Amino acid sequence: MSNKLSEIRRVLLVARKPSQEEFTEASKVTGMGILLIGMVGFLIMAIGRLLLGGA
Repeated sequence: MSNKLSEIRRVLLVARKPSQEEFTEASKVTGMGILLIGMVGFLIMAIGRLLLGGA
């Protein structure tokens, strides 16, 4: 238990708040990933409906 707490403490000591530029870049990459996954899911659904003739 104390080993786990020391690991958590070590991570918190090394961690830092991202700069505005880092945050903006990470947000853009995350947003693009979400959009890409959504588009792939939509295409799979559309192709499935076309092939299976679903409503």
